[in-house]
Amino acid sequence: MKIVVEISDDDAMYVNRVIELANMSDANTHGTLGFERLTKMLLEDVAMTVRRPGCWEAANMAQLLASHGYEV
Repeated sequence: MKIVVEISDDDAMYVNRVIELANMSDANTHGTLGFERLTKMLLEDVAMTVRRPGCWEAANMAQLLASHGYEV
């Protein structure tokens, strides 16, 4: 599935900064991040809230969604 998402230029700038900071670490699970890899990783974690609800990625994503008012 291909998804196209538009975000503000300001948000894109801040996400790019987060990506730069994240890429300073060699201890990661998905290699060098870019917008596409970061988005894919986050959506995989959303899927884990149903597929593997007990894992830490799913629990953290469920908590993030709950903080925005979305109980899963």
